[in-house]
Amino acid sequence: MSREAFRAKVGRVEALAALDESAVLDGLGKALRDRSNYVVARAAAVAARRYVTAAIPDLLAAYERLFEPESDPLVLGKHAIASALKELDYRDPAPFIRGLQHVQLEPVWGGSEDHAGLLRSTCAHALVACDIDGVLRLHLLADHLVDGDRTVRRDVARAIANVGGHEAVLLLRLKALSGDSDAEVVGECFSALVELDPRESVSFVERFLRSNDGEIVVEAVSVLAGSRELLAFMAVRRLWETVISADLRRAIVFSCAASPPVPASDFLLSLVANDDGNVAAWSLSALADSRFRNDVRDRARIAAQRHADVRVAKAYVEAFESS
Repeated sequence: MSREAFRAKVGRVEALAALDESAVLDGLGKALRDRSNYVVARAAAVAARRYVTAAIPDLLAAYERLFEPESDPLVLGKHAIASALKELDYRDPAPFIRGLQHVQLEPVWGGSEDHAGLLRSTCAHALVACDIDGVLRLHLLADHLVDGDRTVRRDVARAIANVGGHEAVLLLRLKALSGDSDAEVVGECFSALVELDPRESVSFVERFLRSNDGEIVVEAVSVLAGSRELLAFMAVRRLWETVISADLRRAIVFSCAASPPVPASDFLLSLVANDDGNVAAWSLSALADSRFRNDVRDRARIAAQRHADVRVAKAYVEAFESS
């Protein structure tokens, strides 16, 4: 098939979104049987966009077919179908369990690479809403807290948080304590824990502020500063008073800009007024990008103008008045 003919075929699939329900269903059935996984993927997207639940049998048949070897390069079709089934509120866990467990190695320069990570992530989130025994669901998800794909590990931590409950809290604490080669995975666990059980989890996450791994400390700072719990912000505030690197001070400043408690803005304003020029400039930039921007503008300007370092006044202009 020529490139022009293929583009025309894809265009006909996209045009289905504007047709009436019966015509959409007929067109989707044909497109989902197409040999091209790209055409199938576009059809699945249309089914989800139009919320055509009657297309679910055809989606499931196409999904089954695309697990045949070499039928779905780059996992385009399977991922699109899993996403569509999720959007269509399909509650049978079977296709999502299959997708969660799927690894698809494809050749790349120097070896092979798994292309099914996005499929596993989508299926992990879909399982949260499925009709499935709660313990089994957590067992399935927990296996992928050690998935080879770091994005999958982060998404699975978020999915476990969405399941909720004491069992989810225990799994996330264990993963945080076990660590990960990607600090953001541990950070996702911190974030989920503080959302699920803020009273207990703030003190748990605070322990990681003493970690020897700087990236883990930054993740803990970011989560604690972004919490609505005043105790979480105070933990970050205590860290500031210790001997820490300039990079960590900068991370604290910009994390505090995302902190909901009002004392966070007061803290940043105090840095504008009393700290050295670099910290004051960081604080002005952070305040300008924060939800406190309009409330603190005048106080920030006065503090900047009074600072002994003339660069701070310039930093105020750049942060608050530059277009």
